[in-house]
Amino acid sequence: MSEATSQDVWIVVLHEMMMHIQKFVDDNPMDYKGKEKKAYTTALGMVSVLCKNMIEDISEEKSHETI
Repeated sequence: MSEATSQDVWIVVLHEMMMHIQKFVDDNPMDYKGKEKKAYTTALGMVSVLCKNMIEDISEEKSHETI
């Protein structure tokens, strides 16, 4: 079994962040309502999309390195 690279670690960190983001959206710990809730879920969704895109970029970089 090979050692984890920094890219592997970042993929795990970003994935975990996405899981936490979803939990925050589901739980709404600040009890936002109306426009505030929409802004809250939109902003967290944007962060989740950013994390997903970063994971894709890192995965693509990894696949180019192994060729």
